[in-house]
Amino acid sequence: MKKFILSLIALLTLALPAVAQTHSEGFGEELYGRHKNTSGIKPHFEVNAGFITAGKLSTKNDGKISTNLSRPYIDAIIGARFNKYISLGVGVGVQYAYGQSKLMNLGTGDFSETWGAVCIPIYGNVKAHYPIDDLFAPYISVSIGGNVIATSNFERDGYGEVKGGLMMKFGAGLSISKFHLGLGLATQSLEWISEAGVTNFKGGNNAFYIEAGVMF
Repeated sequence: MKKFILSLIALLTLALPAVAQTHSEGFGEELYGRHKNTSGIKPHFEVNAGFITAGKLSTKNDGKISTNLSRPYIDAIIGARFNKYISLGVGVGVQYAYGQSKLMNLGTGDFSETWGAVCIPIYGNVKAHYPIDDLFAPYISVSIGGNVIATSNFERDGYGEVKGGLMMKFGAGLSISKFHLGLGLATQSLEWISEAGVTNFKGGNNAFYIEAGVMF
């Protein structure tokens, strides 16, 4: 019995340091895994569909033109998520602007007409996210860029050409998992140039927008 106890003590003496070392290594790995840096640049991609409400066209010389710029749109933003709080990206989309307008025809006087235009906004976007938990994250979004008029029914004989200009959006929203809903203020400018190269008017439109989309 005495020999068995002595043998057991000797075995434990040899085994305990190895067990302690294994436990220490395992705890170190667990501690490192728990505190290792998970930050880093990750791809950021989102697709949005929205609607910008009608608003009057404000010009510098002619006051507010009796027209609106209602416009449904879709766009996509691709960029980078630098951490859980900030993402930067470049966006491009398609809008269809339409409305009733009252314009001056030098030959016949005033007339009203329905008009439409396909617009392509190209812009930079920054979002500040504030994750509450793994599911909910409010955010603030700012987009600044330009707006190109791809085609318009103003571009006919005697009408001249409509050109785009500055485009900006300022808003806030809420992400729920990968989906989000946002709203805010959109401002957009355009210029109507006659066939003779004279600017008929140059102005901007301020309106509210609402959009829904998905982020990846």
